[in-house]
Amino acid sequence: WLCAPLGEIDPITSRQRCVAGLVGDRRSASELGEALDSVQDVARIAGRIALARATPRDLVALGRSLDALDRVCAVIAPAEAFGAHAAALESVRESLAPLAADIVTRCVENPPAHLREGGLFRDGFDAELDEARGLQRDAGEWLAAYQTRLAEEIGLPGCKVGYNSVFGYYIELTKVQVRDFAEQIDRAALTRKQTLRNAERYITPELKEFEEKVTTAEARAVARELALFRQLCEGAAERLPAIATFAETIATLDVLLAFADKAAHRGWQQPEIVEDKTLTIHDGRHPVLDELLGSDFVANDVELGAHAGGDGADRPALALLTGPNMAGKSTYIRQVALLTLLAHTGCHIPATRATIGLCDRIFTRVGADDALHRGQSTFMVEMTETANILNHATSRSLVILDEIGRGTSTLDGLSLAWAITEWLAGDQSPRTLFATHYHELTELQEQLPGRVANLQVGVREWTTPDGHQEIIFLHRIGPGRADQSYGLHVAKLAGVPKAVIARAEEVLGSLSVQREGEQSPSAPPP
Repeated sequence: WLCAPLGEIDPITSRQRCVAGLVGDRRSASELGEALDSVQDVARIAGRIALARATPRDLVALGRSLDALDRVCAVIAPAEAFGAHAAALESVRESLAPLAADIVTRCVENPPAHLREGGLFRDGFDAELDEARGLQRDAGEWLAAYQTRLAEEIGLPGCKVGYNSVFGYYIELTKVQVRDFAEQIDRAALTRKQTLRNAERYITPELKEFEEKVTTAEARAVARELALFRQLCEGAAERLPAIATFAETIATLDVLLAFADKAAHRGWQQPEIVEDKTLTIHDGRHPVLDELLGSDFVANDVELGAHAGGDGADRPALALLTGPNMAGKSTYIRQVALLTLLAHTGCHIPATRATIGLCDRIFTRVGADDALHRGQSTFMVEMTETANILNHATSRSLVILDEIGRGTSTLDGLSLAWAITEWLAGDQSPRTLFATHYHELTELQEQLPGRVANLQVGVREWTTPDGHQEIIFLHRIGPGRADQSYGLHVAKLAGVPKAVIARAEEVLGSLSVQREGEQSPSAPPP
């Protein structure tokens, strides 16, 4: 959903209704979570079944997952917002319920990783499998009973039934017993198999048959389990379309529940999604940093585009954000992009209220990196990404720019940033946040009234008793323009040697004198 957000109001609001319902009814949300706990990655399992690569654990996981269908339906059926999801599950219930029942009732709860030694199926539902397993487990009992029967029914008291790896199973009689019970031996159809010094060993057709069954019982049990396993897999393969519908619906419910849990626990609010080209967020918070910093995170507003003002008035669609290094400019513009993205997935957002116009795309140019594998420098990567934005952004796009033009000379960079700002404030006029240290750009607010607004990050300055200048970043975004970036202060915080900082202050003073009176670049309004 984050990689493919929605672009139409109806499906977004449909998701919002589901999330709001779960936020408002925490009991149903808890019951839905419990019903979904037993559901595993059904889509992955279905793919393995389609490729005939499923394992016993995959099959049992599928059975447990499908068995949750009724419980999930019972939770969501009463809620009107989940009507489409309940209908989708009902449409596959008839097909999947028998398969789930077969798997759950036939297979053990803790299946083996493979079938080389069997152990997947329970006792009692397949006669052939039960017989093979019975022979493996009960061979000793059968032999004892057979020995008793020979003594009582045929009249061979004192005979012994044994086994060795060379001759297999045998009936052993002493020489005296052979002489005294010759008639019984003939009547029992005993066949001499081995002659010892003081005994004779015999075999009967019944004992021979038992031997063959026992010696092949394990192989027959594994073969039978494999056949039963394939039958269930084939049954699942025949129902793959229904399983895919189930998997998609359950995955949707899982995400909606996650959205609702986050909104309920963190106090996120439902944004209003509109067709207007507007972006208004009050007390917005970065969804990740808000989780990490809690109450220490400073919330901020943003108002861009049509009817974005608190009084319903239009606001410029492009805002230039200036302020010190490390004051929170990048955090702010990324926060706006993230909240806009979350809103287009149907999720609530960390803000007190928000009205967000539909976006067709979110463009970003942030960070500084090269592409050595393509032979591109940092500046070339920056310009390539910027070109993509300028060539494809529309009036419904959201554009986030961070420090355009810093990878080349100051004049070249400033000139490019100036022209790019004019372009974005032109006819297409996508909603744009542009963080920059080129303070000269702030003059565009006067040159392009109603199209460009200036924002700044608040800073508090004071002088210590020993005469040193100190500052604190307020991380609060407000109207206005910054007149310096406080780069030397940040360098001091980073641990740059004091001698270097002192020399930098001297050079800065000299350069400031040289630039005093210089005019910022100017250009005719577009």
